[in-house]
This record gives sequence, structure tokens and C-alpha cells, in this order.
Amino acid sequence: MQIIPVIDIRNGVAVRAVAGERGRYQPVSSRLTDSIEPAEVLHALRQEFHCNVCYVADLDAIERGSRNRCTLAEMARTGVRLIVDAGVLTVEDAEELRESGASQIVLASESLPRLETLQEFVDVFGSQSLVFSVDLKHGQLRTADAQWSAESPQDLMAYVVSIGIRRLIVLDLAAVGTGNGIPTLSLCQHAKHQWPELQIISGGGVHSRTCLVTAQAAGLDGLLIASALHDGRLTPDDLTAVRSVGASDNIE
Repeated sequence: MQIIPVIDIRNGVAVRAVAGERGRYQPVSSRLTDSIEPAEVLHALRQEFHCNVCYVADLDAIERGSRNRCTLAEMARTGVRLIVDAGVLTVEDAEELRESGASQIVLASESLPRLETLQEFVDVFGSQSLVFSVDLKHGQLRTADAQWSAESPQDLMAYVVSIGIRRLIVLDLAAVGTGNGIPTLSLCQHAKHQWPELQIISGGGVHSRTCLVTAQAAGLDGLLIASALHDGRLTPDDLTAVRSVGASDNIE
């Protein structure tokens, strides 16, 4: 299982996400750096935890369509591979993200107004460059596509797998930054059992090494973490202990 640090960007700076209440996010406070510049925060995370991949949520793009292109390019220059959610709506949006330095493009259920357009993304970019995010809040599916509003997360996963998606993020926004544990593990276990070839990433609520061990036992390929890295609840030794069991660095 790979540990994937998370950097949320709002108003151009790194912020701490709490429970998906984006209007209340504040600039990140970290024991690793005094900076709130995303590239500097990423550099500090890499120095401390030796990460080679990072999940970036560009909230300015998701909320207002205003992408932090220069910031993403600066982050990409660190050499860390970027998995970027920037509220992509079209193939052109995705191409722009690639030009800014994204290694993998997140297509999010909360952003895409018509999920049937996923096939076009797969045709253009191939499955290796794409990650589909199954967005939840308090266990309920969040989707911009009204046709899917009454469907279950399991139904949505089955659909995206059927059109060629091979990497999923399963994330309950209500758990993010709370330190209350990862609520999506049973759903992830279901998906891994149903489609063993899938790479599945989750997170939200991570608070200790116990969470890492539990997530690994659930079959996750990647675990998204932010707050627990910045405030010291997780140490480099904690991450090394998990990396030493099974495959590592497997999210390409």
C-alpha cells in the first residue's frame, strides 16, 4: 500500500480540509514547514516522508473553475508525481491539466455533469492516466449527474469499471480531517473482492499507525493522508512499517 500525501489548494495556498466544509478551510499549519505555498509544503512532505506521489485537490478550480496552473507546474517540478482533482468537465480541461504537470487526472463524481462522457476520456487518455473518484458524504453518493443521484456507490463503481476505469478513489468527505477513522473500508473491500484488478485508493479520518494497518488489511493500494502527517500523529517510521509489508510505490 502506498501512502499518498494530500495537498488542498484554496485561494492559491495550501489549506487544511475538515469534513468537506470547504468554506471553512484555513491555511495549513504544519510542523514540517512555516510555508503555506503548495510547492514548498510538497517539498517538506517529500523531505520528511520520502513520498513520490501526491494527491492535489485544486479547490479554486473545483469551486470556481479557476485553475492554479502555475502552482501545479511548480509542484510538478519537485519530481513528485501529481494526482490532480481540478474539477475536470471536458477532455480539454484534462489536456490542460496534463500540460500543467499532472501525472494522473481525477474525474470526480461530484464534478462531472454527465457520467456517460467518461468513455470519451478513456478513449482519449487511456485508463492509466485516469482516476475516477467516487465522492461520498456521510455515506451518500455525491454526483453532479442527476441521473445517478438515487444510485448506490456500488452501482456507480460497476458502471465506471465497465467502461474501462482501472483506478478508483473512494472518499467520504465528511471524514476528511476529523481523525475519526476511515469509514469507506467496507465499500473498498467490496470493490476489491468484485474487481481484484482495480487499484483502490481511500482515506479520510486517518489518525494513527493502526489506521494504516487496517487500511492495508482491507486491500487498499493507496491511502490519502494530510492532517496526521502535518501534526505529528504519523511519523516516517509509521509509514516505513506499512511500506515494508507488500508492494509499495504502486500508484504510477
